[in-house]
Amino acid sequence: MILFVTIKMNLITKNKITWLFLLQLLLLLALPLMPCFSELGKLPIRIWDEARQAHNAYEMYRSHNYWVPTFDGLPDTFGTKPAVLIWMQVASMKLFGVNEFALRFPSAMSSWLLGILVMLFVWNYFKSYHIAIVAGILLFTSEGLIRTHVARTADFDAPLAFFSVLACVCFFVFLNNKKPIFWYLSCFAIAFAVWMKGTAGLLFLPSLLLYALLQGKVKELLKSRHTYVGNLIFLVLVIGYYLLRNAFQPGYLSLVVKSEWQSMYLKPAQGHAEEFWFYAINFYSKGFKYYWYLLPLGIVSIIFIKNDFIKKVALFSLCCLGGFFLIISVSATKLFWYDAPLYPFVVFLCACFFYLIREILVQNKVQLSQRNAIQLFLVLALGAFGFSILKPRILNSEEDYQEKYFYTMATYLQEANRKNVDLSGYKFMSGQTYAPHHTFYLKQMKANGQRVSSVVFDRLELTDSVMLFEINMQALLLQKFYTTQLRCENDIFAYRLDSLKSNDAKK
Repeated sequence: MILFVTIKMNLITKNKITWLFLLQLLLLLALPLMPCFSELGKLPIRIWDEARQAHNAYEMYRSHNYWVPTFDGLPDTFGTKPAVLIWMQVASMKLFGVNEFALRFPSAMSSWLLGILVMLFVWNYFKSYHIAIVAGILLFTSEGLIRTHVARTADFDAPLAFFSVLACVCFFVFLNNKKPIFWYLSCFAIAFAVWMKGTAGLLFLPSLLLYALLQGKVKELLKSRHTYVGNLIFLVLVIGYYLLRNAFQPGYLSLVVKSEWQSMYLKPAQGHAEEFWFYAINFYSKGFKYYWYLLPLGIVSIIFIKNDFIKKVALFSLCCLGGFFLIISVSATKLFWYDAPLYPFVVFLCACFFYLIREILVQNKVQLSQRNAIQLFLVLALGAFGFSILKPRILNSEEDYQEKYFYTMATYLQEANRKNVDLSGYKFMSGQTYAPHHTFYLKQMKANGQRVSSVVFDRLELTDSVMLFEINMQALLLQKFYTTQLRCENDIFAYRLDSLKSNDAKK
C-alpha cells in the first residue's frame, strides 16, 4: 500500500511513470540486496538461538508437526515464542532445501522489506530521493541491523523489527490521512509482530498511544468503530494462536508467562543483567558506531525545520525511539540485539538533518543542478564509506580468531554435509556441553543414512572412532587412551581408542 502511494505521488501529468522514476525505484529495491542476502549461507549455524531454531525447523520439516516445535523429538520448552517464524523457515526449506541460506532467508527477507519500507517512507514524506537513499545506506551499513542475531541469522528479531515498524508507520499514516485501511494494516502488523516474538511485539504500543495523545487524536480514535473492529481482529489473531498452541501443547501458556514476562521483564534470564545505559552504550560503540553523531544533529535540526509535517514525522520518531528505548532499558534481561527495531526511527531522525541542509540550499537559492550535484556527492561518498565498513563483515564473512576457532567443528560438519562426505562410524566430541550447532548437521547426516553421533568424554568406549578439535579435549583423550590417529585435516583430529593407559602412565 505504501509502495502504491509512493508510485501514485510520482506520476506525471499524463499518468505515465517516467523512466527516471522506474530507475530510481529499481535502485531503491536493489540497494538492500547485498547486505541482506550476500554470502547469507556461508557461515555455519551459530550456537544458541539460531541453532535452536534450526533444530525446530528441521524437525518440523521432517515430522510435519506444525503446531509444537520440538528439540530432539520432544516439545521445546526452552523457547516459547510462537511458531510462525519456524513455519516460514520450513517453507523456505521446501523451496531452497535444508541449508543455512534457507533457514536465514525469512530474516534476510524481513530486513530487505524493512529497508524498502524505511526508504519509501522517507521518499514519500521528505520529498527527496537522495535523502531516501541516504536513509537506506545508514540503515544497511549499521551493525544494529546487519549483524548476527538480526538480519544475518535465523532469529526472531528481524521479522519482529519489520512488522513492528510497519505497524508504527501504518498508524502514523492513518492518523494523518484517516483512511481506515492503514488502521487495519497496523492492527494486522502488530498481530504479526506478536506472532514473531511474543510480547516483544507489543513494546511500541505505549509510544503510539503517546503520539496519539500529543496529536490530540485519542478522543477521535475512541469514537471510531474501526478502532474496536481492529482491536477485535488483533485479539482474535493473537489469543486464538495462543489458545490453539496450548491445546496442542498443554502447559504452554504457563511457560509463556514464566519465560516472556517473569524472566524477560522482572528477573534477568540466564545472567543477562546489564546497567540501564546498556543500549545507549551499545548504540554508540557498536550498533550505530560510525553515524551516532547524526542522531543529535537530526534532533537539533527539528528546531530549525520550517515544514510542519516533517516536524510531525520527527515527533512520531522521537516517541517511538524514546518509548521503546525506555522499556527495553528498564527490563531485567538485556541483549545487544534487542534494540534492532529502534534503528529505523533513528534513521528517520537523521534524515531530518539532511532535510535541513536541503532547505538551507533552497533558501540560499542554490541552483537545482548544483543542489543535485551536492546531494549526489553526499550519496556516493556515504555509500563508498558504508560499503568499505560493510564489505569485511558481509562479503568476506570475516570471523575473529576466537570465533573462527569456536566454530571449527561446525564449519567442518557444514562442509562435510554439503559435499556428502561419508563420516559413518565417527563419534563427535566437544568440550561444549551444549552444542546444537554441531548436532544440527549430525541429524542431517543420520537422515542420509550415516552412522554418526555426538558423545561426551565420560561416555567414550574402547574401539570408538572419535573426532574432535579442541586442544584441551585432545590432551584429556591422549592422557587416558592409547590411540591410533585416523585423520588430521582443517584442525580436526580423528582417533581410534585402542586401549586404556595404566594408572602410572596417567600420573
